[in-house]
Amino acid sequence: MYLAQGLEELGFLRHLMIVSSNYEEAEYYPYLSLTDANNKPKEWLFDSFLLIPYVKNFSLGADINIGTTMSGEGDFYAVPSPNPGNKEAWLAAIVSLMSGANKISQAIKDISKVIEEPESKRNIVVALPYPGINQCSFGIIDGKNLNFSILGQNLTEATKDRYSACEWFVENFMAQWKKEKIDNLNLLGFYWPFETVYRGWNVDDHWLLKEIHRYINVSYNKKLFWIPFWASYNVHLLDDYQNYYFDAAFLQPNYMFYEKIKGVEEAAEAAKKRNAGIEMEYFLNLNEPIKVSQERHKRFREYLNGGVKYGYMDAACAWFVGGKIGEMLKDPIEFEFYQDIVDFVHKRYKIKNII
Repeated sequence: MYLAQGLEELGFLRHLMIVSSNYEEAEYYPYLSLTDANNKPKEWLFDSFLLIPYVKNFSLGADINIGTTMSGEGDFYAVPSPNPGNKEAWLAAIVSLMSGANKISQAIKDISKVIEEPESKRNIVVALPYPGINQCSFGIIDGKNLNFSILGQNLTEATKDRYSACEWFVENFMAQWKKEKIDNLNLLGFYWPFETVYRGWNVDDHWLLKEIHRYINVSYNKKLFWIPFWASYNVHLLDDYQNYYFDAAFLQPNYMFYEKIKGVEEAAEAAKKRNAGIEMEYFLNLNEPIKVSQERHKRFREYLNGGVKYGYMDAACAWFVGGKIGEMLKDPIEFEFYQDIVDFVHKRYKIKNII
């Protein structure tokens, strides 16, 4: 069965929206509540937020595509990030995350002056920086300058340094969170930013994740989240994933982005068999070389309709909307889809014809 909505151990999470931590406070309003064209809140919307930190001049992700197409569509060539974050960049990520959390907190307070307070606290999940294997001099932790690469050391030593950095990040984030005292948000846990789990001659994310998962669970009673892309390997990794790497996972159908993918049913069935949720995918603007950009309305309609047909409207869902969702309030066609999102979240959505 799908990952269920409203589980107490997951902070009663129902819908997890991915947002940047560098938005202005007002830009969070239409994520938090149904908002009309005059920016007036009507009812609560997303209950949980995955905050992605923003840091200049460094990458906090795993890889970059130096080809001209998306994965599986010809000229795709992923390489490890050439400028992975160092200690200072990871500290800047904590500042960015705290800024976003405080702005969401204030937005909730403002909205609560207009409509009744939500039944439960809104959840925050924060993205871990990826310890990129091109980082040979991360910075000094416990007297050692950490090296994430296999240059001058073996894979086990590199992986242990990567783990030490992740542990340090969680410890420092948790200390700052305690200091901030954001009492109207529930810090639910952390997110693994690489959309697969990789092991090769120079990297071992499998061991790393098992140790991070255990540390977050045991030391802080927090959860670890994952949103893998659609691939047979990732589907295999979802088998019994909660006993290995993650507490909650959401499978990307990727139908929004790939010409050769023919719908959302196969991903829905795979997620349902593995106690995972589904990621709802849409974009207003996207800096990616995709072939189906003119089909985004048609394809998003299939995601929405699929929630009714395949049952995941009643499941826990993650959401990716490329671009700021507030832009949907400015255009009549986009505003209709925004209202459809609201109805989907509140289980009111009815199947509509695909035009």
